[in-house]
Amino acid sequence: MILVHDTTLSSNIWCTISAIILIQSVEGTGMFDNFDVTNKKAIITGASQGVGAEFAKLLYGKGCSVVIVARTESLLKQVVKDAIDIHGTEKGNTISYVAADISKYDQCERVLEEVGFSPDIVFCCAGSSIPGLFLELDEKTLSSGIDINYKTALYFSHVALKVMTKVEKPYKRHLVFFSSVLAFYSFIGYGQYAPMKAALRSLSDILRQEVSIHNIKVECIFPGNTLSEGFLEEEKSKPEITRIIEGPSSPISTEQCCKIIYNALQSGYQYVTTDFIGYVLMSASLGGSPRYYGVIQVIISFLFSIFAPIASMFVNKQIRDYFKKQSRISPSSSSSPSPEREQKDK
Repeated sequence: MILVHDTTLSSNIWCTISAIILIQSVEGTGMFDNFDVTNKKAIITGASQGVGAEFAKLLYGKGCSVVIVARTESLLKQVVKDAIDIHGTEKGNTISYVAADISKYDQCERVLEEVGFSPDIVFCCAGSSIPGLFLELDEKTLSSGIDINYKTALYFSHVALKVMTKVEKPYKRHLVFFSSVLAFYSFIGYGQYAPMKAALRSLSDILRQEVSIHNIKVECIFPGNTLSEGFLEEEKSKPEITRIIEGPSSPISTEQCCKIIYNALQSGYQYVTTDFIGYVLMSASLGGSPRYYGVIQVIISFLFSIFAPIASMFVNKQIRDYFKKQSRISPSSSSSPSPEREQKDK
């Protein structure tokens, strides 16, 4: 059963829907200039690899001065070098880095002190998933999920907003959180990761209300599978039952992912997905959250409310069959700690 990943069929459907809904934009406020980055100053966390690094290169190439943040200095240096090699220095903007562990509040404060400016754009991209059955995860793995996937965004956004809200004459700025499509539909194998990404969705909704008076727009991104270093690391520990439920995976490149997100932000959207399945799941679980081509989402939500219980029954049967096959109807009888891993910026 395919729940999260893109396929050829879903890609074709997504292209067709995109062609239709581009004609009538419900939530977006226009096709251009809603996310102007030229001559702006941006800070991107979790930018030593993956989508964060790719976004740094994209924004730098469009004339934005960028500061990238992560723990590993050697990787940060390489991203800076790659960006300059690709785009040069002719536009007069800059790209630099600050090495810091932003799961610690005082390190977030140090970053803002070192950059010495109030950012126009903040991207919170740090994150890492260690898939595994919940009862087989050890305390360190669970704790790292909270630190990497929630505290990094919680602390850095708090420190950044305290600086951004002190501007005397507020102008349009952006705070962009990176959640996951699993925030809409989580399932077995992602107990260390998905709850934190759901928390980021909630945090973005809260801050969207609170900082609107400061002319700060809060966006939240819900990527599907992206072919990054973090994704390849996930595959090493992903349980068999998680693979069964997900179905065949066709991850998109980090370049394609960033282009999709950038175009959606330019169009004025505050909730952004990167594939058809993600859009369907978002449409089925919006509640009072911002709409992304809302008319289509109302239709999808209605259809999903009819078929979702059937899908859930099927998923539950897959899980029961899996544990019966593995003679593990009671998983608590055989718990063992998972191997320790270092944080990976996605």
